[in-house]
Amino acid sequence: MSFKEEFKREMRNVKNDAAKEVDKYWVIDFEGHKIEIHNKMLEETLKVDGQIVASNKRQSIWSHLLPYSTLSGTFQAQGGKLHKVHVKIGGFVRLHITVKIDGRVIFKEAMTLDFLPWSNKEFIVPFLEQQIKAHQKIINSDLPDDVYLVDENHPKLAPGLADRLVSEGVTPFYTKKLLKLFMEQVENPTTQTRKATYEKIKEEKVISYFHELLELFIHEKIDEQRVQQEAIWLLEHAAHREVVKFAVIILGCTNCESMKERLQMLALHEEFTGVALFALKNGIRNSNDSIWQIAKSVSGWGKIEAINFLEPNTEEIRLWLLTEGTKNNVMNHYSSLICAEKGKLDIMLHEPEISKELFIGAGEIILGLLGEVTHQAIDEYEYAGQVLMRYTYHAKTHCSETEDFYVLTRIDKYMSEDEETWIERYEKNWKPHERQAVEEAILEIAKNPIWVEQTSSLLHSGNKNDTHALAIAQYYKLDITELLFEKVKTDPNNLEYHMAIIATKDRKAIEGLVTTMDRFESFEKLTEDEHFIIISLLEALGEYEGTGLHFIEKCLRSDDSSFQYFALSTLEKQDKKHWHRPDFINVIQEIASKSKEKENRQLAKNLLS
Repeated sequence: MSFKEEFKREMRNVKNDAAKEVDKYWVIDFEGHKIEIHNKMLEETLKVDGQIVASNKRQSIWSHLLPYSTLSGTFQAQGGKLHKVHVKIGGFVRLHITVKIDGRVIFKEAMTLDFLPWSNKEFIVPFLEQQIKAHQKIINSDLPDDVYLVDENHPKLAPGLADRLVSEGVTPFYTKKLLKLFMEQVENPTTQTRKATYEKIKEEKVISYFHELLELFIHEKIDEQRVQQEAIWLLEHAAHREVVKFAVIILGCTNCESMKERLQMLALHEEFTGVALFALKNGIRNSNDSIWQIAKSVSGWGKIEAINFLEPNTEEIRLWLLTEGTKNNVMNHYSSLICAEKGKLDIMLHEPEISKELFIGAGEIILGLLGEVTHQAIDEYEYAGQVLMRYTYHAKTHCSETEDFYVLTRIDKYMSEDEETWIERYEKNWKPHERQAVEEAILEIAKNPIWVEQTSSLLHSGNKNDTHALAIAQYYKLDITELLFEKVKTDPNNLEYHMAIIATKDRKAIEGLVTTMDRFESFEKLTEDEHFIIISLLEALGEYEGTGLHFIEKCLRSDDSSFQYFALSTLEKQDKKHWHRPDFINVIQEIASKSKEKENRQLAKNLLS
């Protein structure tokens, strides 16, 4: 997010807040006539008996630098008498209004425009409490302050995700200053001290100074009752989510037994699950059952937070962690490692027999631990060797579905690393006999012809949900290249089919895949999958010198800097004799001199040298 975009959003919010603050409406009765005056940011209107008799419209908010505006008009009484009405509105510090009819003042008022950060807005906690009261759950993840955070440059994120994207801390002394303001508010709770704290909280995301705040707060000499009083005031008047989070954290630093139900309610909205669970665990006795109930009630980032706070102090909780813990609607398997550790997966699998439910749950956890090639949490798991040995042992009994065998193919791929990698594993979390047992168990199960039969049937069925079947086909090295191209014809943007063709490492297959790229007249308005398909093919072409040059050139000439980068990287891997010709040289020279991306310019210069 650029400074320009952030400034634009802040100015928009300031303007909207100001518009709400100056939006005032008066109704006056004069001899049975209804006189209405409406003052807005860019317009003042005077009505008599529902008819507009005068109005002012402004072109800019800067026109408010003029101290006063006037509205004048006439209206006729029932007896035919004509009355002149005159309204004067304005002022720099206070908003004054004077209404005269026929020169006589009939109404006069003055009010202070406080521009309080919580005024003219919907409070978040009451908003959520209404939902819970009406539906016993959160039915809408929207929050009243979304209007201040979401726009064309700032898309709405899943609740709780924004806090996980914060990578930078706050500026030095920010937290000390904030805590000082809050303690001043506690000592002297006035509108001004509350406003000062509230405004300061709004400046930064609470997650970025959470730990520092805790460390500083424990050194404060506090009157707990007064601290709670002001934290609750902030909680109840918070129209911005960061203020809610700050208030909840402060409550969690005190004995907040009386707030238990309210904190449980807040935890059901996944934007606040983490801070609410902190308060429950830190400020309330015997809260683990409440945390577990919340963990079972949320399904996104809030569930991930709940698992972090949950203590596995019963067998029921441990089994739930192993069978349900990794399932969520934002990032399945994200909690695999902590579920394996808290659920004591190594111990559960050491039983002579286990349930099918536990076997399936263990398989999901193992898939999560295996993760991506670049980061496999299983290498951080102390009991990796034991767990995979016991899982493959139980697979001899429970492996009955394609989904079950798919897990074994993933394990087999993990086991196929070179001996240098295995030396490191032996030093950390493996023993030679565990490795041998795993490999032998997979080979034994793989001898059953049913897996090839089921895989072939599934791939020819037309079912698009064939990810597992593709992996099994690769495990058995089945020649399905022709079938894959048929699938690409019917589903050209399926990334998995393209990756499966690339995985064949067959030059003719790669050439055929390049030909399918002709369907793109240009590289504009691509879907995310189409983008990945093109990049994946560019990367693969690095191994096939002289192949797909027209496709590579097209990527170089596109406006997409990532396509240019991978196309240049591919050429770097190849002998210049394949592409050293004027058309390529010209476009590479243009990138070297005009690309906005420093890496692209450098790559291009390297190729030209």
